[in-house]
Amino acid sequence: MNYSLSKSYLAICLLVWVHLTPASHGQNQSSPASPTGKPKLVVLVVFDQMRGDYIDKWKELFGKDGFVRLETEGAWFQNCHYPYACTATGPGHSSMLTGTCPDIHGIIGNSWYDAKEKTSVYCATTPRYKRVPPAPKKVSSGSDTNSSSSSSSRTQVSAFGAPDRLLAQSVGDALKTAYPQAKVVGISLKDRAAVLTAGKKADLALWLDTTTGEIVTSTYYRDSLPVWVTQFNQAKSIDRWFDKPWQHLRNDLEYEKYSGPDKMEGEGTGVKQGTTFPHPMNGGKEKISSTYYKALYNSPMGNEFLLQLAKETIRNEKLGQRDCPDLLAISFSSNDSVGHAWGPDSQEVLDTTLRSDLIVAELLKELDHTVGQGQYLLALSADHGICPLPEVSQKKNITAKRIVLTSIIQHAELDLEKTFGDPNKDSLPDTKPLFWIEKISGHWIYLNHTLIQNHQLKPEVIADHLTKFLAKQDGIGRAWSRSTLMKLKQKSTKMDFIDAKMCRAFHPERSGDIGFINSPYFLMESALFSTGTSHGTPYPYDTHVPLLFYGPGIQKGIYTNTVTPQSIAAVFVKALGIPPMKTLEYPIPDKLWQTQK
Repeated sequence: MNYSLSKSYLAICLLVWVHLTPASHGQNQSSPASPTGKPKLVVLVVFDQMRGDYIDKWKELFGKDGFVRLETEGAWFQNCHYPYACTATGPGHSSMLTGTCPDIHGIIGNSWYDAKEKTSVYCATTPRYKRVPPAPKKVSSGSDTNSSSSSSSRTQVSAFGAPDRLLAQSVGDALKTAYPQAKVVGISLKDRAAVLTAGKKADLALWLDTTTGEIVTSTYYRDSLPVWVTQFNQAKSIDRWFDKPWQHLRNDLEYEKYSGPDKMEGEGTGVKQGTTFPHPMNGGKEKISSTYYKALYNSPMGNEFLLQLAKETIRNEKLGQRDCPDLLAISFSSNDSVGHAWGPDSQEVLDTTLRSDLIVAELLKELDHTVGQGQYLLALSADHGICPLPEVSQKKNITAKRIVLTSIIQHAELDLEKTFGDPNKDSLPDTKPLFWIEKISGHWIYLNHTLIQNHQLKPEVIADHLTKFLAKQDGIGRAWSRSTLMKLKQKSTKMDFIDAKMCRAFHPERSGDIGFINSPYFLMESALFSTGTSHGTPYPYDTHVPLLFYGPGIQKGIYTNTVTPQSIAAVFVKALGIPPMKTLEYPIPDKLWQTQK
């Protein structure tokens, strides 16, 4: 799929708008036998940032035992989109197993600003929980435990992994309520991916600390690591890629034919890995250090390491091998880090996707052997897509640009000062300067309410003025004031599909006074993204993700109706035979179950 601003783009947008709840256009190919009972294990597989078009456009390059097996022996939904704006890792992983959107589950971004406490908060940590095992003395427990281009915004030095900020129940929570003896486990290289998919009642969440190369958890789950995880860390298998360059997986393949040239304008360099193959894996160091672990994270070998952890988790936790059903969520994070650095049209992303196919094949083989064919139900999806590099879009005659958000905000502050007065007019000498805009976090702007009140003004007046100013700025596609979003949510104002998606991203207690999105194909440049690319918009390149189901009771077929990743929650609940969560909104896709009439 070519995500260009064309009639096809508008058609996709209209289809997604019309289909905020699933429709019914399944094209069935075969009818497997009815399941004889509940699956012993339900498995969520997430490839972070895997865009929905990847497994279709590169299908001829895959083997028969990975993605193709899921496509031909399971259900493949080719038109799966997130129904909200501000697409990111935290919201995506929170949505899939709660079956709802950020306006309900509360995870509006990877981080946001707490206006009452005057501090930034991270979506998957809480200060009262600590690292397990305790961090070495030379490593702060508040270090960025899964550093990547998209995961280094944390500010709480004493916080560690916990799902306290998640406001909705997940499938794991419902399963533990129905079957207290069931096990619910989430694993990833990212803490937020492991924590938010596993839910509040999880038995265990595991993730990688890139400062030490250890798999860790937090005191939310237990006070010490399971013995097998400690042994896994002691084996130091994570070190086996050190100083082994990342090379093309296939020497027989003409990569440029299927992606782009090895060197493209706008590409990043990863963790001292350069722009072209082969990419060094040592992080520029002669000995193993945290930069190596970050380089590993920023390569498909990070996924290979997580696959090894997944196998050990299945075996040692006896998942799907007991008298009650279990849930395992596996989120492969390296696709995201690679995509941020080199972009979706890069040979790096193609190579990582080819290797992801091998990982799926190996995971299915492990589940077949350990749990048993027909005894597990698997869903595969992603948390968001990704925007093309602006430089690549420009060569395709698409209007695209990198925009410096800080410059826009500086001009906005000057405009507010001109309109409403100098915020420092009555300030004492040598005091900290005051600004009408207090904080920007993600796609939300938080106003300085104390300053506004002291000037006897109303926040709504400032917000409405700033919204109009932003809407005129190059690179800003749309802006909304809080009052406008509240009216839209109350359905007192007409809205289009972009309005609808922004409403589903807006949580009144957590979102700011103004929300905004980029213009299509524009990127907000920052210290993190002066090169490479990012996501976070309601446009198809960011919302389109894969969705495949495989296992007992699933009607095989290729489906073209528009669905959402949130339907995974409904499918798992149905398969497990447990009562649904109160906030589950999105139903099972039409005709997915073979017994459905």
